Amino acid sequence: QFSRRLFFFKPTIAFGSKEAVDEFKSFEASLPADEALPETFRELHTEYGALKQSGAKHKATRKNFSRVLGREALEAYVPEIAMRTEEFVNKLKQRKVPLFLGKDIKRFALKTLFYLFLGKVPEDSIIEEMYLYNAGLLSLGKFDPTFKKGESALEKLTQYVLEYYLEIKKDEAKLNAPEHFFLKQYSEATDEFGDTFSDERVAVTVVLMVWGSYIEAAALMGHSIRILGDKENADVLKKAKEEARALREEEEQTLSTLAQKGKYLLAVSKETLRFHPQTAGGLRVNPTDRTFCGYDIPAGYVLTADPRIAFLDESAFSDPKAFNPSRFLEASKSEDRFFPGGMGQHQCPGINLATTMNVIFLTKFLTTFSSWTPSEGMPEEVPLVQVPIVIIADEYSVDLMQ
Repeated sequence: QFSRRLFFFKPTIAFGSKEAVDEFKSFEASLPADEALPETFRELHTEYGALKQSGAKHKATRKNFSRVLGREALEAYVPEIAMRTEEFVNKLKQRKVPLFLGKDIKRFALKTLFYLFLGKVPEDSIIEEMYLYNAGLLSLGKFDPTFKKGESALEKLTQYVLEYYLEIKKDEAKLNAPEHFFLKQYSEATDEFGDTFSDERVAVTVVLMVWGSYIEAAALMGHSIRILGDKENADVLKKAKEEARALREEEEQTLSTLAQKGKYLLAVSKETLRFHPQTAGGLRVNPTDRTFCGYDIPAGYVLTADPRIAFLDESAFSDPKAFNPSRFLEASKSEDRFFPGGMGQHQCPGINLATTMNVIFLTKFLTTFSSWTPSEGMPEEVPLVQVPIVIIADEYSVDLMQ
């Protein structure tokens, strides 16, 4: 249940047993988070990034997340997600070319998240800047050209969002328009001192939120399609299609409709996150020598509750190597062991948004295409990009059959 490895060139103890996870929860909040991250990530994530924060500042940041990622926000987002997903799937149907499970879905997710959080889809040049920013976060050092491009991309993205936000703020009617739900909420956001966020902080927050959300949602959608396409999961695919057809017949998709009639598709989403975890869990630096679960952990080591260990624990997930969404339909002890977005003070706040997007995507996709298979020349083992999110590589594609 323990594994010693290197994360970002730092000695790391990864663990996943119930005993280790429970003990970790008891002191996790006291551990510094940002020191476990690469210098390039810390720099480009900015002072406003929640992953760098702690204490009252972090608490205030998380409180503002609830305004744009809670139930009310999801209710506001669902109609737009449904419309944009319909358009995306219809284009796939019309163009009759392979679907790139990484590249195509990333672009769709990025455009969708930009609209949800900004109120408009930027031109392609700005979309490309987000890709450069993502690459820069995990570059090898500040003198790496990739970091320099990421730094420049952050400036351009922030300026683009700031100019748009300032224009929208001039007109109260525009700020209160449905497409500007996110901007409206953050125009009223306050920090740990009760001061309203500066315009620049709002702009940076939009950039960081789009970045954190789009790649997570895209990874989940791509992995779901790949896994459902495996022959051994034919029964799961059949059940998913049946529910998707019933959902598709609804005149309007709302959060309540998805919750009531999309339970199996939500279970597919959760099982995808369990079966193929997208992250290694939150990374925390151990600042002092510590005894942890009977082991002596030196100061400076990184500790991480790793879902790739925990999600294979048979005491929580029976037959863990089988893809079985039904496990999430039953009230069981597995839910408290399920932490796809990490745990503790820095757990990902956007998991519910990602699963909601995936349920809508599966509803449209599974009622449009009968099957899909790897395109000619694709490797037997699906290529993956491992950081910052485990996502299918851009070059991998499948052929779609209607």
